[in-house]
Amino acid sequence: MRDVRCTVVGAGAWGLSAAAELSARGHRVTLVERHGIGNALSSSRGPTRLWRLADPDPLKIRLSLRARDAMRRLERLTAATLHLRRGLLWRDTESLARLAAALRAADVPFTEVEAADVDRFFPGLAGDGRDAVFQADAGVVLAEAYLAAQAERFRANGGLLITGEVVAVDAAARQPEVRLADGTTLTGDAAVVAAGPGAGPLLPSMGVTMTLRPYLEQVVHYAGIEPSAQVPGLIDGPVQDGPAVYAMPTPGVGYKAGLDAPLRPLEPGDDDRTPDPGRTAELTRRIAAMFPGVTPRVVDEQVCSWTDSPDGRFVIDRVGHSTVLACGDSGEGFKYAALVGDVLADLAEGRSPDDDIAALSLARLRALADDPGRAPTALGRTSVPDV
Repeated sequence: MRDVRCTVVGAGAWGLSAAAELSARGHRVTLVERHGIGNALSSSRGPTRLWRLADPDPLKIRLSLRARDAMRRLERLTAATLHLRRGLLWRDTESLARLAAALRAADVPFTEVEAADVDRFFPGLAGDGRDAVFQADAGVVLAEAYLAAQAERFRANGGLLITGEVVAVDAAARQPEVRLADGTTLTGDAAVVAAGPGAGPLLPSMGVTMTLRPYLEQVVHYAGIEPSAQVPGLIDGPVQDGPAVYAMPTPGVGYKAGLDAPLRPLEPGDDDRTPDPGRTAELTRRIAAMFPGVTPRVVDEQVCSWTDSPDGRFVIDRVGHSTVLACGDSGEGFKYAALVGDVLADLAEGRSPDDDIAALSLARLRALADDPGRAPTALGRTSVPDV
């Protein structure tokens, strides 16, 4: 493969992974990030993310299997522990049959759990009449450690990090041009745009028509669910008086949980990441009801962003001559980061996507009319057909 000069826009989990992989392959890579790696406004901030194979969407299961294997390869390359296996309990009504069918079709082992038996798989969790599925191949990505490992890999292979705001990307040019607010123009053989919530404003300059909807969401670490470092992850589907809850252990901190509902839409210029006391109180009431034997104590709170695509699946595609677009993480991008980094590097080198990556292309959205009233993507609720 010839030496490629590549500009990567965005140093979150996807962009940094792509930049690290491209530099490791011997390419000359310039990574542009407005606020720096691991900054307080990044969608990728925070100590942990939930990873899982379990999903009612067969495509996501296939991608999750590949992402797990990519994470393991990265751990071997970096000699770092970047994810932990703790299992996942998924309790719900609407999604459970589809979840079990999808796991069965993918030959992923799982256990069907009767409602009265959930505390055998998650000690302390109260039964509420809903059955569950336990899948052992799940746990947490150690997100801060992951970003640190990829950043070191990027630097060690000669990558250049520039702090600046990208205002336009000319994808139609034979050599893509990335323009910064200070007047700088970066030109290379390829460009990768993985700008998280910042991708939307760049789409018109790239010739892409698509509506991305960024949101803010709030998570809370709790003490009292013991031993919090060893318990499984949890997806507890919507109940009559509230949305789903997702939760996971963060070693050394506590049990991290969030409501599967945005705090608010993320508008341009909204840099306020102050936690909402009302959201914390609502979540704490839910956690207390789920774990009646403990008194959950708030350790910390954090507000972070995510970006919804028009159908709740990622968008990964080549645009123009040699620009690669990756956006619409839809609230679950981090667990796929090691795989996405490899995929974006392949596309930047000019390789063709396989069928599962091609299913994430812009082509699927061309016949999909924008729906201003579309609800945010929710766990286990997909708006696309099984593939």
